[in-house]
Amino acid sequence: MTGCVHCRNKVPFELPPALVDACKKGEVVIFAGGGISTEGRNVFPYSLYEDIKDELGIGNEISFPDLMTQYVARTGDKRALLRKIKQRIDYAKSFPELEQLASIFHQELSTIHQIQEIVTTNWDDFFENDCAATPIVADSDFAYWDQPFRKVYKIHGSINNPGSIIATAEDYRLGYRKLNQSVMGGALRQLLATKTVVFVGYSFRDAEFGRIYEYLRKNMGKILPHAYFVTLNEE
Repeated sequence: MTGCVHCRNKVPFELPPALVDACKKGEVVIFAGGGISTEGRNVFPYSLYEDIKDELGIGNEISFPDLMTQYVARTGDKRALLRKIKQRIDYAKSFPELEQLASIFHQELSTIHQIQEIVTTNWDDFFENDCAATPIVADSDFAYWDQPFRKVYKIHGSINNPGSIIATAEDYRLGYRKLNQSVMGGALRQLLATKTVVFVGYSFRDAEFGRIYEYLRKNMGKILPHAYFVTLNEE
């Protein structure tokens, strides 16, 4: 499909009635990945993954965490990776047109008041800024758990809390172990076991999506409810 970056994504679709009903009842959870934010192809010509892979001169395909691990090993300083992540987000925010492209999904979601829970692997703060969502990053943030406002569970950390960011293989290992043991992990399992989950911003070929869904299947088994997957790929 040709045309502008907006028109080419306007693909005809039908919402499943069960999903519409779940949304009306406030029983839908959005599980969002990088494709709905700065990592969308309509924002930058290259993803963070591709940018770092090119900088390191790596030709073969490796996983995202392994690539970030190699970058930290090459630079000898994880702060260099954190600066690179922050600069990418800040750059998108510094140009109104780029920020608009990076936050189209967030702005649309802000109008659907029935959706009160969002889970994301994204580090940026677009959900906080555009959807008025309160970030839940650490167990201490669960003071807001039962409050009647929109919340975003940032399972890979937040750019506003650099120490919380999960990027390298070691970060992932420790992060998923923590999810198995923490208050946040228990609350997320309860949330995802009782609500209808809509995955958006991922690819079926995305190793990160596979890691997340495998985590859910392993920890929730047969009680994992029906989920939906939003994609522009007609296949």
